[in-house]
Amino acid sequence: MNLPSSQTFMLSAAVNVKKINAELKNANMTLAGTGCEPQEGIVLDTFDAAVYNSGALLIQTQSDLVRLCWSGDLITQTAPESEWQFARDLPLGPVRNLLLNQSPLRSFKPAGQVTIIRDTLRLLDDEQKTCCRVESVSLSRGKNTWSWLRTCPMRGYSDNHTLICGILKKMEKPGLPAEVLKLRISDYTSKPEIRLSENAPARQSLCTIVQTFLQVTRRNEPGLIDDLDTEFLHQWRVSLRKVRSVLTLFKGVVAIETLDQLKQDFRDIMQDTNLMRDRDVYLLSRDDYFALVRPQLHPGLEVLFELLQQDRDEAFGKVKAMLKSKAYKKQIKSIQKLFENPKDLPQGPKADAPSKVFAADLVLKRYKKVCKLAGNITDKTTDETIHELRIQCKKLRYLIESAQPLFDDNQVKSLLKNLKGLQEHLGSFNDQSVQQATLAQCLDRYPGTGPNAKALAESIGALTAMLYRKQLEERRMIIENLSRFYSPDTQGAFNALFDLKRIAANPKPETGEQDKNQVESYGDKNL
Repeated sequence: MNLPSSQTFMLSAAVNVKKINAELKNANMTLAGTGCEPQEGIVLDTFDAAVYNSGALLIQTQSDLVRLCWSGDLITQTAPESEWQFARDLPLGPVRNLLLNQSPLRSFKPAGQVTIIRDTLRLLDDEQKTCCRVESVSLSRGKNTWSWLRTCPMRGYSDNHTLICGILKKMEKPGLPAEVLKLRISDYTSKPEIRLSENAPARQSLCTIVQTFLQVTRRNEPGLIDDLDTEFLHQWRVSLRKVRSVLTLFKGVVAIETLDQLKQDFRDIMQDTNLMRDRDVYLLSRDDYFALVRPQLHPGLEVLFELLQQDRDEAFGKVKAMLKSKAYKKQIKSIQKLFENPKDLPQGPKADAPSKVFAADLVLKRYKKVCKLAGNITDKTTDETIHELRIQCKKLRYLIESAQPLFDDNQVKSLLKNLKGLQEHLGSFNDQSVQQATLAQCLDRYPGTGPNAKALAESIGALTAMLYRKQLEERRMIIENLSRFYSPDTQGAFNALFDLKRIAANPKPETGEQDKNQVESYGDKNL
């Protein structure tokens, strides 16, 4: 006989064993617990709520680290003896493995204190035989309680399992723990939903996109100032790069004088963060670099990473001062205000172009530009040309992601998947190029007569050689991925989704007339 599947239940209340036993009375059965003592615990999560958004809670008590997935598993390991911030800081164990896979770079912070009671309840027949077990976890915070139960059926007792599941189902009061317990779970996402209307003028869509990305920028500022983890700077920079790229790509929507000033503003804002991000990338890869060279050269790498850490600390001080300055606050607020009302935005000649056909035209032209550049890439191509291809691919991706709400979601995701695969190799190639240059700079900075000069020079030489070999491999992977990215199939997919002439000539029944009118209003001169 097959064993029934486990079932999980959620209650917006404590587990009422007395009430359950009243339901079981006619079946001559009882549910018995072990009377576990409550423990104080802390719910932990990242700034982007990586654990909670995966359908789970992370709770640390004095003895255990518990990951509770409300649709299934309860996984535990021994709590760390010392304070920890990142998943990598935890001792080996199944919870650490899950967190490392889920959020390797984000720091974990308290989201609320709870009282936790864990118990294993037993369903007993009239002979006191165990017919089923029920794992239970109850979390209390103030006057509110949230409970999770999972049945553990036993072979030969499927009817008993069905009975207890039926009772728990009747008692179930669905409610997620953050709502019931008033936990401080962050609603931040680095990729917020962008709502666009295909009929809206381009200036309105541009304002919506810019405002959305600037909100991401502002949300990352406090964590960046407090230096909680490297992702705050990374996502702060990415959101501003998206704004800068979209403004440049939406050519003709904003008055040229305004656009030039905005470009300068973003250049001024971001330039002080370049060194800090560069050093963060290096320091995050520390273990990988040590694995690349033989152990005898590790002392020299220790000197290298001390230099990189010093650079990073100094750079962070400048970034923190910049973010806290009145000048920055005034500048970023001024940019936000500029895009609050599309009617107040200084307009270019294409400000009123219909959003969908305008965006489609931009994407298709940008894709063709990438294909033209990609078609000339060989194993002899200079690093600078590959770097330019990386920038153009990044702009194309930002543009597609920004305009995604205007087009078929599944088709866009398929195209983005191909583009992201290529970008990974382009990004890795560029990182290794930059890192080789940084290594040379570090060697120049360290006095040749210093006590560790020889060890540093040897380790940098070995590491540079290994990075160069990896860069050659990435070059090969880029060429391989490029052939797929501008293949006839991919070009056909881009044309099918973004070709304006196709939209006008072959309209869809439900939106065809509208698309045709938009294309006509946009004008043949733009196609």
